Amino acid sequence: MKGLSFLTIFFFFILLLGTACSGGEPGSSAAAGRSENVLTVYTYRLLPGQDTVFKRFEQMSGLKVQVVEIPAQELAARIRQEGGQGPADIVIFPEVSMAIRARREGLLQPYKLPGIDQYFKDVLGDDQGYWTGLSRIVPAIAYSTERLKTAKPETWVDLAMPRFRGKVLAPSSDDPYLQSLVASFILHNGEQAARAWASAMVPNFAREPQGNTMDQLYGLASGQGDVAITNVSDLGYLRYPLTYQEYLIGEGSQIIIPRNGQFNTHINVTCAVVPIGGEVKKAVLFLEYMTAKEAQMDYPRAAQEHPVNVMAIPSDYIVEEVGPVQEDDLELNLLGQYNALAVQILKEVGWK
Repeated sequence: MKGLSFLTIFFFFILLLGTACSGGEPGSSAAAGRSENVLTVYTYRLLPGQDTVFKRFEQMSGLKVQVVEIPAQELAARIRQEGGQGPADIVIFPEVSMAIRARREGLLQPYKLPGIDQYFKDVLGDDQGYWTGLSRIVPAIAYSTERLKTAKPETWVDLAMPRFRGKVLAPSSDDPYLQSLVASFILHNGEQAARAWASAMVPNFAREPQGNTMDQLYGLASGQGDVAITNVSDLGYLRYPLTYQEYLIGEGSQIIIPRNGQFNTHINVTCAVVPIGGEVKKAVLFLEYMTAKEAQMDYPRAAQEHPVNVMAIPSDYIVEEVGPVQEDDLELNLLGQYNALAVQILKEVGWK
């Protein structure tokens, strides 16, 4: 019995030692394999010049930024699988409805930004503190300057007109930007009008919808269609690409910023969230930095996207070729609420 008591005490000591080394709680940073001096960012893309922006944050905060690139459609699955035990403190989604779905799943935690820059457009962040916009995405119509001979579309409704039959290149119904565009159409014009628009678009397709918004510009360059549903930033990338071949792809295309019927231009945002298990204090420092003027002068410009801080200057492409955008004042959280209906409509009308 004495030997048993000794073993019991010994194993109890080992258990206490292990608990102390692990930080005590399963969800602690040590249990998740985090370092006190590292901020880990999961992102769907790596941008030119991103390292410089993050390096300035490192110098300011004393934290080292560790970037993990994960395909956009796998981000939510990754943080779901990790269940709060992964290293991520920040997750950057390409558009807002993906962040809203992650919140509904319980994958995110709220935060407050007490030191956020006064020139950050607060409508581009969640008032409950679950996501913060890092750059503005503007859906657009691109067209071939050589082949489009009919009147150019001014609204998304125009694009469904018979004069564009067999001429439109469109992303697949799985594209999150397209889904949010349709959600905004539902909110402004009603479900019936959104369904009628999507249905009228189907005979106008030059090919079966496929890929993402950038893929439509490749199709435009190869002569598969005359007009394309894309984003402003996609053509902006082709204006300042990494290769000369990519430059040639965008050379014969121009951009139109269409209205949503009688309303202003629909916008979306790339947005950052704090996943369950992420260290909020580190994340808040990062988000306040990324939305302030200094970072906003560089981070959105690298992607040819619009800044979320009104004091930041957009890229030359946006200033010279795109011009001012009369933005829709729609509450962006609503896009996530109507995402499922938007997908349903696209599927039901035969938008592949």
